[in-house]
Amino acid sequence: METIGQRIKRFREELSISQAELAQRCGWLSQSRIGNYETDSRKVSVEDAVVLAKALNVNPGELILGTPDNASFTSAGERYLPLVSYVQAGTFTEPDNLLSAEGAKGHVMYDGPISEVAFALKIKGDSMEPEFKEGDTIIIDPMVAPHPGEFVIAKNGDHEATFKKYRLKANGSFELVPLNPDYPTIDSDIQPVKIIGTMIEHRIHRRKR
Repeated sequence: METIGQRIKRFREELSISQAELAQRCGWLSQSRIGNYETDSRKVSVEDAVVLAKALNVNPGELILGTPDNASFTSAGERYLPLVSYVQAGTFTEPDNLLSAEGAKGHVMYDGPISEVAFALKIKGDSMEPEFKEGDTIIIDPMVAPHPGEFVIAKNGDHEATFKKYRLKANGSFELVPLNPDYPTIDSDIQPVKIIGTMIEHRIHRRKR
């Protein structure tokens, strides 16, 4: 079975570019990261996989999962996504550490094109109020790279994931911004942060009066 490192090398060689050229395309200073990835001596984070896929002109799902370019997303149709906890979502930091439906807290139906590794999460806490309230359900797709202003699930060093607004900075780093001003902004220049996935749907929980 072809590893993700072998796929990186194969796609790079198909473009006839060196490790140094690929690193430059990714915005990385050293080619050593590419070398480590290609030999599978270093695990590829989901965030880096998205960057690599763009630099290699392939779909992220094709790079991570080895699926054809048009097969990393399921066709439109009803599908049950695993409903996971913040702790479970926080474990999705490597492409080979996919969330399993076996440990899910439940399942949520979704109708539309979405990747095979998408999952659902229930909002907890009030850091994203007033737009997102505790009990609301969000659909997250790790194969969708975030654009500025979109909402993401990320891991900031703790065991649990965090849900925040994604804001890109001029130097290429980013901030995770809470909508509730009582909570602090997380800056990737100050503390290590990994994007887990991008929100593609928000379902409001209707509260009983």
